[in-house]
Amino acid sequence: SVNNLVGTAGEYYVCAELCKRGYLALMTPKNNPLFDVVVSNSDGSKTVSIQVKTRSIHNKQGWKLGKDITEKKNNPNLFVILVNLEEDYPEFYIYEYDELADIVERNYQKYISTPKRDGSQRQEVPFRWHDIKNFTEDDKNRKNKWELIEKRLS
Repeated sequence: SVNNLVGTAGEYYVCAELCKRGYLALMTPKNNPLFDVVVSNSDGSKTVSIQVKTRSIHNKQGWKLGKDITEKKNNPNLFVILVNLEEDYPEFYIYEYDELADIVERNYQKYISTPKRDGSQRQEVPFRWHDIKNFTEDDKNRKNKWELIEKRLS
């Protein structure tokens, strides 16, 4: 499906960016639930794992994430990269997994506690949006911030 291709494109772009920086980046076998890319430094002594979430050219809203994204993993070597294919060359927003978990949970709580236009209560939904329209300065500053990953590999 197109969605699978969009996701795969995002993973290739992430691998390309990391290889360009001198790291060995490999895509994991499909259906690995937690991460899509494994990255190692040149001597193989340090690795990080990356979950890649890709937003297609036609998606104007943001990234649709499973609600399990808000469950912390306590693994400082686990990252999420949000890829935006909208631009000429993709934008990469880089987060430690648990940091993104906090941000998404906070945004969701704000959303769910805000009544709908008619004043009624919002219903729980099984997914979480990370909408580019709601990006804070912190989110914006994560754009192409590869040093977050590089410092774990040095």
